[in-house]
Amino acid sequence: MTFVRNSLGIAILLLLTACGGGTPFASAVTPPPSGGIVLRDSFSPPDEAWAQFDTMTSACYARAGELYLEDRGGGTAVYTPLTGKTFRDITLAVQVRQVQGSMDNWMGIMCRQQDEDNYYLFAIGADGSYLMMVVQDGKQTPLVGPSVSDVIRKGKASNQLEIRCRGESFSMWVNGSLLVTRHDETLSAPGQVALFADAVGGTTTVAFDNLALASP
Repeated sequence: MTFVRNSLGIAILLLLTACGGGTPFASAVTPPPSGGIVLRDSFSPPDEAWAQFDTMTSACYARAGELYLEDRGGGTAVYTPLTGKTFRDITLAVQVRQVQGSMDNWMGIMCRQQDEDNYYLFAIGADGSYLMMVVQDGKQTPLVGPSVSDVIRKGKASNQLEIRCRGESFSMWVNGSLLVTRHDETLSAPGQVALFADAVGGTTTVAFDNLALASP
């Protein structure tokens, strides 16, 4: 469940390293989706539909009520899809935090994923950066960013990330603040949703909690 990194670190910012234990998740800033709920998951244990694995370059596993993704280096990013389900229009809210490794990283959500070369990506970094991107046939097209926002808590602090993929409209919130809305027609077919992590340099470990997925 890894794929070759496509240089997601376009003009990325800091090259710092943080090791050790993480900060506990704060309470959600915004309420999770309430209509058309497909899945609520506190990862205690995680829903069996999340793919878990352990390889030389990456891992996905549950620990103490969180779902961990590890990018262990070697030029690959890592994601875990919600297997057996596809969606076109979704709202997904989840808490995410950096556990250890490079702050020059990405952690977030993929939607309408057809395969490893076709998907939308919504991601934040431990350095306060954010990115919205569409990938079609392996070609990356940033819809916004990489940019920096003060609403993103840096380092090992937890952040509430929410995305909405509805028709040709794509929006991203962090900690209750709308960061960006874009319109795009590239990928319209239903696809998988996935949780994602990438260390632009070195390694990174991130953890997810309190996920809510809704589909109209």
